Amino acid sequence: MKVLNPRAAFLSDYEVLKHLTETKNRYIAFGQSQGTAHAMKSSNLETIMKEVKDYLQTTPAATQSEEAISNFMQEISAFALEKAELLMMVNCRPSSIAELDCIVEEMDQRFSEEESAEMLRVVKRNLPPGPKEVLGSG
Repeated sequence: MKVLNPRAAFLSDYEVLKHLTETKNRYIAFGQSQGTAHAMKSSNLETIMKEVKDYLQTTPAATQSEEAISNFMQEISAFALEKAELLMMVNCRPSSIAELDCIVEEMDQRFSEEESAEMLRVVKRNLPPGPKEVLGSG
């Protein structure tokens, strides 16, 4: 296999989690219809898929949806942000200005305090808190 366009697109944690879940479901369905001998795959692949999925279920990706991400992207488009910054916002779901400042390069030079606060409001309004945030607040 040859990579034609490296980094042609980025995947969010939500997209990776969704892909792993769908892949696992396909393996299960194939194994049930064709028998487990035909559905065999590397045990290393199974381990990696399980560990990545287990990790992603502890991140904001576990509580996100396509609709939430789409709404977020529409609202946040009012700000001149890089693709990598947008991806980090979706993946990390900052809950404070300090966290947002770590994601947005030179935020204090590019955006006013009001704009920074509005960005954070857009994040909180559209992206649900991750599992750790929900457990921590209860």
